[in-house]
Amino acid sequence: MKLRTSLSLVFAGAAFLLLAACDVNVNAPASTATMQTTAASTPASTMAPADTSTPGSATATGASTPAPTDTQRGGTPTTAPTEASTVPPTITTDSKPTSSTSSQSPTSSAQAATAMPAPSGTIVDAVAGTPPPTQADIAPSPTTVVATSSGEAITALQAMAMLKSKALDIYPDARFALLVNSKPGQQKSLLGSSLGDPNINEPTPGGKGRNWTLVAVSPSRKGAMAFSMDGTAVDLVKEGTVTSDLLTQFSAPARSALDLSRLDLGAMKDTDAVAQAAGERGKTQQIGIALLAPDGLGIGPLPTPTSGGNSPQLAYELFSTDPVKQLFIFFDAFTGNIVLDSGV
Repeated sequence: MKLRTSLSLVFAGAAFLLLAACDVNVNAPASTATMQTTAASTPASTMAPADTSTPGSATATGASTPAPTDTQRGGTPTTAPTEASTVPPTITTDSKPTSSTSSQSPTSSAQAATAMPAPSGTIVDAVAGTPPPTQADIAPSPTTVVATSSGEAITALQAMAMLKSKALDIYPDARFALLVNSKPGQQKSLLGSSLGDPNINEPTPGGKGRNWTLVAVSPSRKGAMAFSMDGTAVDLVKEGTVTSDLLTQFSAPARSALDLSRLDLGAMKDTDAVAQAAGERGKTQQIGIALLAPDGLGIGPLPTPTSGGNSPQLAYELFSTDPVKQLFIFFDAFTGNIVLDSGV
């Protein structure tokens, strides 16, 4: 009986050991698989060393996201864990840059380089420069002379008889240059402008004027003066309106016929007769007449009145004081004949 009981206990113990051995063989693979799966699913960042870098410097750290699986890379799946060293490092910077260039990202620098290419070739300024102002630009506009003579209207030879003596008192050797009806205060400009300037000359309707002015030249004193019916006497040399060439012209021996002391006024035609000879053109209110020495003033010689004759030393010029109308007629002062007419 005791023997049967002992055998039963032996068989029961053997069975227990057999069952225990079977249980170990069945559960071992599962535990290994579980460990491998756990190791594979662990993020690589947990195995990377802690970041010990100081602020303001770039530090390479492990990847902050799980490593891609073999399936994601298109390769053969594996359960082997991925090394953290295979993940590309990420460069991080502190929010406070340590230099003036650290705040510019590589992307923004590349965009700036693309948007603003460096110039090439020769740069030409296409903006037209403004030239500096000239003396004519800054000079004041001429003022219109409104003064008019208030004396008695007389002819040119009537005025010559009175002005001749005044000129000879100052210049005994005076030679005649010009006799013209001028505006008060404009005598100094008579030799520096053309006849007909409305700011200098006054009209002589019917051949009569109120402020006849005589210009006389002295060969010996190299002087020139203007004497007016209003009592004005102006030294034209001091005014700077007489050239040395003009003084030389009147000093020539050929100009001796212009000597005031020998000039026969009775042998000359007067301005009223000249205005009448001009017809309707001599009657308008914008016509002036002047007696002048054409060769001495540099506007001669004039055409001869007759074929084979001499060019007149003294002549009358009829002109327009209207600036928009060009008109001149030259008459021989002794015969009254027309020697040159712009209207013909």
